Amino acid sequence: MTDEPLLRVSALSKFYGSRVGCDNVSFDLWPGEVLAVVGESGSGKTTLLNCLSTRLLPSSGTASYRMRDGQFRELYRMSEAERRFLMRTDWGFVHQNPADGLRMTVSAGANV
Repeated sequence: MTDEPLLRVSALSKFYGSRVGCDNVSFDLWPGEVLAVVGESGSGKTTLLNCLSTRLLPSSGTASYRMRDGQFRELYRMSEAERRFLMRTDWGFVHQNPADGLRMTVSAGANV
């Protein structure tokens, strides 16, 4: 087991004007660990996950991922091609609406 986490999130915040999407979120995700993001409707779960998937840029804070070479990379400083590669190889997201994450015109096997 490594002594460094896979994902480091520090003081991540997202604001929509004066409205708070998520505020000052910090955590480390370790290899083999399962982390659940739970909360009431409107509490910022989707905003947080959209920031971590780089669909949204945070207003402040950082999120770094330990790449296969062992080096940490800031998610928001990666190129679009690097982020796409990461999403296709190391990360997976399960969306609430299946059409957001699946290609509905191909088979289930092709989606995997």
